[in-house]
Amino acid sequence: MCGISGFINLDGTPAKAPVIRRMMSIQNHRGPDDQGVCLFSLAKGSAIELTPEDNSAHPEMSGALGFNRLSILDLSSHGHQPMFNADKSVMLAFNGEIYNARQFTSELQAAGYSFRSHTDTEVILYLYEHYGLEGMLARLNGMFAIVIVDLRKQEILIARDPLGIKPFYWTQTGSTLLFASEAKAFLAHPHFTPEIDQTHLSEFLAFRYVAGEDFLLKGVRQLRPGTILRITRDGPRIQPYWSIPDVIQKRKISHEDALDELNELFAASVKSQLQSDVPLGCQLSGGIDSSLVTTHARSNFNADLETFSVVFDDPVFSEEPWINEAAKVANAKSHLYTFTDSFFFETLSDASWHLDQPLNHPNSLGIWLLARESRKHVTVLLSGEGADEVFGGYTRFYYASMRPKISPWLPLLSGLPVLGKRIERQFGGDAINSFIGASQWMRPELLNQLSPDSTFAPALEKRRALFAEGQGNHLGNCLKYDMQTYMVDLLVRQDKMTMAHSVENRVPFLDRNLVQFARNLPDNCLVSDSIAMRDTRMRGSKVLLKQLAKRSFGDKFVYRKKSGFSLPLVKYYQDRRFKILMEDVLLPGMARRGLVDAGVVRNWWEKMVPANPGTNETFWIPIALELWAQRFIDPPRTQF
Repeated sequence: MCGISGFINLDGTPAKAPVIRRMMSIQNHRGPDDQGVCLFSLAKGSAIELTPEDNSAHPEMSGALGFNRLSILDLSSHGHQPMFNADKSVMLAFNGEIYNARQFTSELQAAGYSFRSHTDTEVILYLYEHYGLEGMLARLNGMFAIVIVDLRKQEILIARDPLGIKPFYWTQTGSTLLFASEAKAFLAHPHFTPEIDQTHLSEFLAFRYVAGEDFLLKGVRQLRPGTILRITRDGPRIQPYWSIPDVIQKRKISHEDALDELNELFAASVKSQLQSDVPLGCQLSGGIDSSLVTTHARSNFNADLETFSVVFDDPVFSEEPWINEAAKVANAKSHLYTFTDSFFFETLSDASWHLDQPLNHPNSLGIWLLARESRKHVTVLLSGEGADEVFGGYTRFYYASMRPKISPWLPLLSGLPVLGKRIERQFGGDAINSFIGASQWMRPELLNQLSPDSTFAPALEKRRALFAEGQGNHLGNCLKYDMQTYMVDLLVRQDKMTMAHSVENRVPFLDRNLVQFARNLPDNCLVSDSIAMRDTRMRGSKVLLKQLAKRSFGDKFVYRKKSGFSLPLVKYYQDRRFKILMEDVLLPGMARRGLVDAGVVRNWWEKMVPANPGTNETFWIPIALELWAQRFIDPPRTQF
């Protein structure tokens, strides 16, 4: 797990070494173990690697590639990057892990390639030489952002992993094209000026994040999962190489057979992700996903690992009893770290800086705390991220599946006292808009209050276009939409919060074989097909995965109501420190910036209802926006 920085002056202007070094310095947390800098020229087909002290001018070189290494496999200098092939015609920078890399060493050696290291980086390099870009990508199972500078073909090739586990950003300002693992690296380049892109503001305020390739910084784009950015002297070109599979004809398989196959595939995924030359542990929340990862890693393969968890003093918010039970079942040593009020206030600004975008999920601070403390023991953490989106873990998936059964009865059901309006709201109207709206945090009427100049229609239209990329049945399209939007956002925050402390996060549920298996499952293996359900929230979703969890844990553990690591936000909003922050910093900043109505924010704050968690999270959205803007937009940005 590492950090990539780079740029190319398409007009041939010389690339300056001090600039790339400043970009790398901003991302030093992603790779404190080693650094490498190369300058190159696509036109001349040449490159040079600079020594750490070399900042001299090289007028013939118009491109720069920098790398910060976090050593995980082969800790020796043989893993140094950027890495060159034998004749120095191709260089590669790679952030991530390829779990099936060892499968290709024998065939590559037989083809004449000589290995200098035991890294997956070198395997990727030779796969590219031997099979080309598409052939290489088709063989990789893992998480990655890869930059290849092919001096023979005079092009730069950048690829992001199929599911978006590793982030990557790029932007073009004038004739300079910049790219990096974190958007904040662009702040170090003299041609880049940070501005908020207000065309994406409504989407952010409504959904708490910006989906697809868009970003809140003007001109900055996220490289979408499963996508290649191809750069030549003529400029950039985007092309997809993989998409989440659409399945028209689902497999016919019994629940029991599906359960056995799931167990086998999941076990294989966890085993493959235990590869490491540094200490490795598990991020244990107490939910079934991270608990399954922990039990498989510890029990099935006898991995000598420990677990790391965040708890609260307040039992209403703490999952400590369930964490302790999972650790006991896995027979793993458990580390618990208490989330305090002081930690919340001390960390807000720095976490916003590291996330690159507004701290949309305030509970991201829990991941920050866990990574900071666990880094004293391990360098790699396995987590349960991705299970909900792949295996249907949200109640909205159950409702989407039930819609065809309930919609014909709406004229009758909508007249029921109390329940009628709720049923109409859940199952009436357009099916796609209904599902998209289920993950929306700010309703249009509140959005209009907060930002009168905003308009929700373009955000909805964009989201519908993303939804339309699915070509399966309605449930399958709902799952694909969430995997391409909400899940990617969660993966970005998981990466940024852990890498802020030089910790690599791995996600066994997003193994490509496991994802393909899930996409082929009958719908009732993901969400229940029963309308009459005693506990819809817990028994209607993630059906097969919960049945797998029952093999290790009892019904009480599997089917309990889970808090989802909620923070006591109202308590924080009423704290003296928050009041000072609001009055002295945030409200004046909002009024000056004019993106949201500071008076409306104040009114929401004064009328805060402790019993309404949804409202409390909605209020957080403009707070997060202003915290981020003050670190990214307002000078001085003294981070480098």
